[in-house]
Amino acid sequence: MLALRLSAISLSTALVLAGSSATLRADDGAWQKSYPVSEKPSVFVSTGDTSTEVRACGCHEVRVRVDWNDRRASDYNITESQSGNHVNFELKEKQHFGIHFDVGNRHSPHVTVETPAAVDLEARTADGSLKVSGLEGIIQLRSGDGSVEVSDVSGALRLAASDGSIRIHNVKGTLESRNSDGSISIEGRFTGIQVHTGDGSVDVTLSEGTQLTTSSRIESSDGHLTLRVPKSLSADLDIHTSDGRINCELPLTMQGFNSSSDSKHSLRGRLNNGGTLLAIHTSDASVTISAL
Repeated sequence: MLALRLSAISLSTALVLAGSSATLRADDGAWQKSYPVSEKPSVFVSTGDTSTEVRACGCHEVRVRVDWNDRRASDYNITESQSGNHVNFELKEKQHFGIHFDVGNRHSPHVTVETPAAVDLEARTADGSLKVSGLEGIIQLRSGDGSVEVSDVSGALRLAASDGSIRIHNVKGTLESRNSDGSISIEGRFTGIQVHTGDGSVDVTLSEGTQLTTSSRIESSDGHLTLRVPKSLSADLDIHTSDGRINCELPLTMQGFNSSSDSKHSLRGRLNNGGTLLAIHTSDASVTISAL
């Protein structure tokens, strides 16, 4: 009788656990989970070929939600954990062996992460768009083949993308951005900026209040570069293009100029009282610099 009762209890417990697992991984609904945090959290998110959005919430927890759209949850593996105030979440599509057919246009899942505004974040996608907004802290983003959009972020932003456009709006602090192939549009109030693109146009606006305190560099290997700066900005400008024209509409105290037809084009000068170095370099494109 005791053995029978224990077996019944074990079976009941197993059913409860199975029901909980089904709720998290139901094919016809979203997967979601919350992780309570007591202090500034650190969050790691890796979502493979899935589009991802990370945004601030007025909460004391990290919330993760996966909307499967028209994909099946059983086609994916989720690895998630929490240790203190660190949250780790990874979503990977399972490998398919043999012949596999996709009928029609299938929408990939979408991952949404909500977190307290003050956070240290590392987010990665392989082939999916990445959108981040409203955060403050050390923000590290990496995308293999997908667009990246960042807005209303402050702190230290580090971004790397292989093939996709980058859009950065209303960012405060420092920026390090590098991509191989894709246009870049940046607007923010920076204390330091490092930007490089291999093949794509670069459009940078340094907002009013920008004060560069560390040497900064903006460069493009093959793409027109446009820079807009506040009239009040003080900096030492070093502008260089190997094969292109320089159009500088700023009042500079000239230190050097070379525009001979058989040489590289370069322009150096002080903007206002001069100060921190701001280097603008292109290999095979023109440069346009103007005041806000």
